[in-house]
Formats: sequence, C-alpha cells, structure tokens
Amino acid sequence: MILAAVGAIAVATGGLWYVCRADEPPSPKGSVRPFMRMKLEASNKIPEGLATDDFRLVREGAQTLHKMSSAEKWRVSNDVLYRQYSAEFSRDAERLLEKANERNLDGATLAWVECTMSCVRCHKYARSIKIAGH
Repeated sequence: MILAAVGAIAVATGGLWYVCRADEPPSPKGSVRPFMRMKLEASNKIPEGLATDDFRLVREGAQTLHKMSSAEKWRVSNDVLYRQYSAEFSRDAERLLEKANERNLDGATLAWVECTMSCVRCHKYARSIKIAGH
C-alpha cells in the first residue's frame, strides 16, 4: 500500500512539474530555471528512496532541498505570503530529513507529501504574483 502511494506521489510530482512548466515563458539568461531544475533532480531521489527503502537517497534529496531553500536564489519575492510558503517548505524538508535519519518510512512518506504540497502551493502563489506583476 505504501509502495502504491509513493508511486502515485512520484507520478504526481512529475506531472505537476510538467504542468507548472507548461505555462511558463522561456526564461531569460540568469534566471532561476537551472536552480529549479536542481530542485527537481533532488526531489526525484525521494520517491525512489521511499519506494526502495533506500534512506540514503531520501536523505540526499532532503538535504539538498533544505540547503537550497535557504539559498539567496530561492528568494524570488520578498512578499510576506511567499516568505511564509518558503519557510513552510524549508520546515517540511527538514522534517523529511529527520524522518529519513530515523529510518521511519511512514513518517518520511508523510513528510514528502507535505513537502510536495507546500511546494505546489508556493509555486501556485509565485505564478499568481508574477501574473499580477508584483
């Protein structure tokens, strides 16, 4: 059952990434797109690690995401709500790392779902403020 849930999360993550990219115009040179690509690559390790009970992969992905969430390039807006979403993602990535270190598969799976949800909420919000011209 957990394996099926992890598989569904992996498919949803890939699908959400594709949908999110579909409405983005080509990025100018020096944009955050390469940085976000690194985030996606780190994210891909997590469902694989969860599905195969490989906590090393989960830890690697979670560590990268947590480090990236504190990088300056992460801060695409100084908006209060954006900062809240960003902090939420950082806390979720930290919780994922903790659960991976504990080798707690159920806890890590739930933390990954929370990371995914906070990521999607933040990206949705970031697109809305970009569209509004903020």
